[in-house]
Amino acid sequence: MTPRARRLAPKRLALAVGLALAGGCGPSKPQLVDFSNAARTYRSLDYSDVYRRWTRHTKVRRIVEPAIEVWATYKSWDFREAYVEHYAQIYSLPQAEVASLRAGQLEMEQSSYEIHMAVQSSRFEWLDLEKSSSAWQVSLVDGTGRAILPEKIEVLKYPDAYEAEFFPDRTPFTRSYRVRFPRAAIEGPAAGFQGVRTGRITLRLASPLGRAELVWQSK
Repeated sequence: MTPRARRLAPKRLALAVGLALAGGCGPSKPQLVDFSNAARTYRSLDYSDVYRRWTRHTKVRRIVEPAIEVWATYKSWDFREAYVEHYAQIYSLPQAEVASLRAGQLEMEQSSYEIHMAVQSSRFEWLDLEKSSSAWQVSLVDGTGRAILPEKIEVLKYPDAYEAEFFPDRTPFTRSYRVRFPRAAIEGPAAGFQGVRTGRITLRLASPLGRAELVWQSK
C-alpha cells in the first residue's frame, strides 16, 4: 500500500461505515396511540406529553418552496381527558364546572372526529382550506381505505396566550383550523366507514400542489 493509500484508508472506512448506517436507518415508526374511551388519571402537567402523542407534523414542497406545512392534533378522548385537567388547573375551575367540561368533551368526541390544525404556506393564498373553492381537499381515511369528507372546516381565532399554551406548534405564520368529520351518523357496518375501529385513521390533504398524510395508528 502506498503512503497516499494509507492516508486515505481511514477516511474511506469512515465513509463506508457512515453509508452503511444511513442505509440501515429506515423511516421512523409513528407513535402508537390508544383510541379507547378508557378512563385516565391525568394531572395538568401531563398535558404536554399527551399533546405530543396526538400531534402529527408534515410538510409538502412544491419545487423548492413549502406548499403547505401542517401540525394536526387529533382530539381523541385520551387527548380531551388531559385537556380537561390542564384547562381546569389553569382557570381554577370548581369541581362542578370540571364535570360539566368533561361531559361536554365526551359528547363532542362521540359525535365527531375533530382535528385541530395549525397550517402555514409560502403563499398566503394557499391557506384557504375553509373555502369550497380551495384547491385542497381534506378527507379522513380509515384503515380499510374508506374515506369521508369533513362536515365543517372553520378558521379559529383563539387568544394568542390560549393557543400558545394548548396548541404550542403555532407560529406567527400559521392559520388555525378546526376540522370536524361526522361520526355517529355515518360510522358503522352499514355505513362502510369504520374509523378508529380499524385501528388507524389518516388525515389527508390533497391538491395539485401535492399531498399530505398524517397518521394515527393504534397499539
